Amino acid sequence: MSWIGIVVLVVAVYAAFKVVGALFKMALWIGILLFAWWYFGPRLGVPFPF
Repeated sequence: MSWIGIVVLVVAVYAAFKVVGALFKMALWIGILLFAWWYFGPRLGVPFPF
């Protein structure tokens, strides 16, 4: 493998870690918001979406 291939591989691994981290962070915030809606919704009078 040439040095260009190694550089491309390192950049691809770095990008994959960044994408997985962003997806995890997005899923975590969606879970937090859904839990807050479930927990505080009945107290505030907010209807459930289903």
